[in-house]
Amino acid sequence: MCDTVTMFCGAGSGRSFFGKNSDREPGEPQIVYYSANPVEEFNTRPYIEASNKYIKEPYSALKSIFNKYDNQYSALISRPVWMWGAEMGVNQFGLSIGNEAVFPKAKVADHALLGMDILRLALHNCKDAQEAVSFITDLIGEHEQGGDGGYRGSLKYHNSFLIKDFGRGYILETCGKHWALKEIRDVAAISNAYSITDDYCKVDPDTEEPCNFKARYENKLVTFFTKGDARREYAYNYLKNSNGDLTSVMSLLRSHMNPDQKIKKGMKSICIHSGPFIKSEATSSMIVDYINDQFIVWITGSPHPCVSLFKPIVFSDNNTSAGFDDVDFSLDYCNSATALARTLVKNYPLFLSEIKPIRDKYESEFGQIVYRDIDTKDLAQLISESEICFEMEKEYMDRINDMGLSW
Repeated sequence: MCDTVTMFCGAGSGRSFFGKNSDREPGEPQIVYYSANPVEEFNTRPYIEASNKYIKEPYSALKSIFNKYDNQYSALISRPVWMWGAEMGVNQFGLSIGNEAVFPKAKVADHALLGMDILRLALHNCKDAQEAVSFITDLIGEHEQGGDGGYRGSLKYHNSFLIKDFGRGYILETCGKHWALKEIRDVAAISNAYSITDDYCKVDPDTEEPCNFKARYENKLVTFFTKGDARREYAYNYLKNSNGDLTSVMSLLRSHMNPDQKIKKGMKSICIHSGPFIKSEATSSMIVDYINDQFIVWITGSPHPCVSLFKPIVFSDNNTSAGFDDVDFSLDYCNSATALARTLVKNYPLFLSEIKPIRDKYESEFGQIVYRDIDTKDLAQLISESEICFEMEKEYMDRINDMGLSW
């Protein structure tokens, strides 16, 4: 389960945002990784942790078509360790994509492309949002989507995509080979429920019109349990009424959808925490901040954004913040950041009273470092400043350790 949002801050402002919480099974590692050579990676190490059900079905489907595409563009992705695909990411041109599990009335095929593999293919092969829409709709028109997207358990679904570049944004919702497209004008949010009714700008040629896409294709029973409609409505209204800045997007991804922001377990929360009956949690968070002709990516690299620290990361010309172009470094970083986040959740009252003010101060300092005179900086300088922020994160972790918390 996931939540993905975007916000355009008004004509002439040059500012917009993409953001996503990736909600996955507790204990599933998800790494932030810069893929500069996706073809070589696919041929040598397409996944980090072997999963028989992935290798047998979705990966087999992916492998049969992979060489049809050039996969020439680099991308920063947030990626579960057992698949090639990504939950979210942004490529070298500033094309951002996040996907959501949506549950159709139709049966979901086993030997089919996972939504995350579709997403990553689009990032590596498309320059802008319009091109990505065409790429994905052509892809699902030729090949089945589906597969089992669960880590230890089973999760079969079709996909809703939020696709954004510097100037345009789209919601693309699918059911098998059917799809509906909606252009985003200001604020949009998608979750684990179909959202497009009859307000689409385009549908696939085989969908009979007039059409309420949600009513025609959605499995209402499954959607009721995902609480996707409630989360989507909350996220939309939150951003619509926000200050339209980076802090607003961070605050939304951290939200427990209650006034006091106490942790609650269950699906009716943007920052999801797992419980006895809900085996899902916010596993990784990413924000892309578009500023005129540049973009800064903010990541947690860990579960539980409510307690995690967002850090800025930049990439260009096969170069990124130190280490994140190496899968093993990214995995080690994920494991360390995850252990800290779980410790802070277990000590949530202490986090709120003593640690949160420190965390927020570090995030404010990170913003001052990277945004100060940003129009005068080249990407090499921004990468260097990002690395300073990651060094400061180590100071932050030392301060927590000095409080007697270990992880």
